[in-house]
Parts: sequence; structure tokens; C-alpha cells
Amino acid sequence: MQLIADRWYVVLDSNELGRGEVLGRMRMGQELVFWRESSGKAFAARDRCPHRWTKLSNGKMVGDALQCPFHGFEFEGGGTCTKMPAHPERKISGAMSLTTLSLREAHGFIWIWTGPSEAPKGDPEFFDFSGYSASGSQLIVPVANSYTRAVENQLDMTHLPFVHAKSIGRFVKSPAMEVQTDVDGDVIRMKNSQSDVPGPEFWGPNIWRLKTGPIWQFLAFVPIDETHMQYYLRTYQPFATWEPAAWLIGKMTAASNDRVVGEDTPMVEGQPKGEVKLASGEVLVPSDGPIIAYRKWRKDKRREWPDWDKKASAPNDPPGDPPKEER
Repeated sequence: MQLIADRWYVVLDSNELGRGEVLGRMRMGQELVFWRESSGKAFAARDRCPHRWTKLSNGKMVGDALQCPFHGFEFEGGGTCTKMPAHPERKISGAMSLTTLSLREAHGFIWIWTGPSEAPKGDPEFFDFSGYSASGSQLIVPVANSYTRAVENQLDMTHLPFVHAKSIGRFVKSPAMEVQTDVDGDVIRMKNSQSDVPGPEFWGPNIWRLKTGPIWQFLAFVPIDETHMQYYLRTYQPFATWEPAAWLIGKMTAASNDRVVGEDTPMVEGQPKGEVKLASGEVLVPSDGPIIAYRKWRKDKRREWPDWDKKASAPNDPPGDPPKEER
């Protein structure tokens, strides 16, 4: 799957992975396993035991070790195999290690680094929502198309009076508009020239926000595979910090956002499946400036992810003595 190189991608909400839990999810075109130690630290790896390639996500935690359900092999967070029950006295080969991923947990999300460069230290960059609460507001919405199509839908300002004619589109003065686009590194900002209010702000590779009055709408566009994604949608509001009140406000905004995203989803799913590219054959117009900017930004930053198969072909520690008939 083509992803942006050397970037942090949001892949899960932190609350989806409890302490001592194992979770299997398709993300970024690969079957991944996530697990969390008793300390709260989370890890991720390819969802494949190196022994017989069964899914580790069907396993369980034994203490702070991830145990394979097939033969009881156990792995620590760094991917090293620490227990091989069938041969307890035998030295465990380095080939019996997991293919682990660089993971960070910050801002209520779990993030994966795409490489190929080493992951930087510190938390992934995120919007400043200091003084705001998103309690109770999160929605997780599946969409049957590439996450790049969903991103472009949120960079498209001129669809509002048509797709959202019965909701947020009612507040658009006219369908005729000049859309201003500003690109600063991984950030794309846009604005309707009819309004003094700033428009949406996209931070590559997969987060977005929009100020609507005193609140912030937030989206993470999580890639599942080449033709499926999920929105993680939150509303950050400044009105209440007392948790019961914040949660109630969050639930009210979630109901409204569910309607709006429900209007968008058929449009995204009705487009050709798969990743969008700069030379797509579509006939773009001046108001598509943010979409053109996004495609240009992606063009030279994409890479095939992951590169596990290439690494697997490299020399590795021998797994042990082969059976006599294979010598």
C-alpha cells in the first residue's frame, strides 16, 4: 500500500486497547497485532507468529508477554521470543523474532511510523486543543474507499451546499466561491473568499480540523487497506470541564456529526476505489485548489509500505538444526 514516507499515522484510539489486552486490526494494508503490558505501554507487530505464521491476535497476554495460541511461544514488547515450550533448553534463534513497528501513544491515539528512516523521539505533532474537551464525542465511521478519497472530501468546500443542503450547507451563502489555498510543509489550509472565517486545516498524513463557532471539529483518516478506511471524529468544546457535563455535550455533538458524515459517505464510496493520484483523469476546476495541493504534496512523498518481504529475503539466523531428512 502506498503511504507517506517517514510520517506518523493515527491508527487506533487509545481506549480500544486495554491493559493486558491483545487486539488484531487491519491497518495500512496489513494485518497487525497490538498488545498492552500491565504498565500501560503498547506495542505493535505484524500479526504473524514467525514459527508457523498463525495470527498472534488470537493469543493472549501471559504476564507481560504476548503468547502465541498455537504452540505457546512467548514474545516481549521488542519482539524477542523469550519462551519456546517444545524446546525449553534450546537457545532461541533471532529468526524467531516478531516484525515490530515503531509506535507512539499520544493525544488519545496510537500512531505508527512508516519509515524508512528511524522514528523521531517525542510525540507526533498535533493540534493545540488546550482548554478543550472531546469527552463523549468520538465517532468511528467505516468508509468503503481509500483514505485519500476521504481526505479530499474534507478539502472540498464547494460540495457543502449540495451534499449537506439539509445540514451544514444551509449556512453557505452561495455555491459560487473562490477557494484560497495555502501550503506550508505538511499543512494545507483553505478558506472561502466569501468569508472571514478560516476554513479547514489538514496536517499530513491523516489529521484535520475545522473551527465552527467556539468548537473544533477533528478528523483522523485511518487507512485500513487500499479501498477501506475509518473516520475517527471528535468535537473539542470549551464549555464544560466537569466530566458528566462534558460527556453529555460530546454526545450531542456526536449525533450531529454522525448525520453530516452520513451525508458524505455515499459521495466518497461512489468514487472510483483506491488511492487518488495527481494525474487521475478527473477534470479539476479552480475551486479544487486544496485537492490539487494535496495530490501534489503526496506525489513525491509516497512509498510502498511495508518492506517486510524485502527484509525477509535477507540472511537471517538459522532457526536451528533441520530434520535429518533435510540435511
